Formats: sequence, structure tokens, C-alpha cells
Amino acid sequence: MWLQDCFLKWWLSGPRYGWSRLRRFMFERGFLKTKLPQVANLDDIVRNLNEITWKQDFWPELFDCVSYPERVWARRKDDCDGYAVLAAALLKQWDKKTNPVIVTAMVSSFNHCHSVCVFQQGAGFRYFSNKELSPKTFPGYKDIVEDFRNKQYKLVGWDVVDPDTLKHRELH
Repeated sequence: MWLQDCFLKWWLSGPRYGWSRLRRFMFERGFLKTKLPQVANLDDIVRNLNEITWKQDFWPELFDCVSYPERVWARRKDDCDGYAVLAAALLKQWDKKTNPVIVTAMVSSFNHCHSVCVFQQGAGFRYFSNKELSPKTFPGYKDIVEDFRNKQYKLVGWDVVDPDTLKHRELH
């Protein structure tokens, strides 16, 4: 278990996003022509996220790739980071003041790691976990991680990244 935890911390600290940026550049640029749907409110965003089917990444994505939101929308399927990046793009389109980010929690079971889209609403934060919008607000990112992570497993680390550049804003 210790070796897996070390791998997950290392993966979260940079290779995950380096691989995603490389894969976006090499294989996903064609999707940038895809138009994202217009949204006027949070209900529209929820409606659009409900059109996406959850599908685990496999070998072409190296099991954990953060795609362009246009690819997610064009294919209408992705895993949790696909939902997060699409939600972030739709939130920015709706209201730039939401300042969306992707928050990922790595837990001691690779299959139960999870990414969400966190955004500012009023004085607090809310998040989209796949298709679901959190019903309440939270004071900070750590509080959100504690709310959505699978508590059955030990928290190995978590981060906050910019959804467009995939650059770290925070790494814990």
C-alpha cells in the first residue's frame, strides 16, 4: 500500500497534468472546433452535464487524462475529470466571477480517487461532482475535499488546478 500511495502522490504532483497537456496537444486539438452549449444559469449546466455518460479512462488516456471540455462534449462521455473540466468551461461561459477550478483527491485506492469542479458562489464555494451540484456552500477547498472524498480510504493527497492550463494552484 505504501508504494501505491507514493505513486499517487508523485502522479498528482505533475506527471498527470504533463501527460494530459501532451495528450491534448497531440490528439485532441481537432476537438477545439466543437462549440460548447450556451448556458444561462446553473440549471442549464446541470442539464448539459446530464447528457454526459460516465466512462472510465483506459489505455489511450493512460487511465487518468484530463481532456479538453470540447472533447468531452463532442463524445458525450468521460470520467470525473471530464465532467469537472466541462463544468468549469460552462461556468466560465456563464459567469467568469465563479472562478472554477478542478480539485482532485487521491485516496489509498486508485479506483476511488475523484475530481470535481469547484466554483465560487457568494462568500463560499460549491462543486459539481460528475452530474451532481452540491446543495450547500463550503468555506474552503479542504472542506470540499472532506465532503466528496471516499472516507473509506486514507487521503493520500489533493490538489487544485486551473482547468485551462492544468497548472497547480495548490498541492497538498
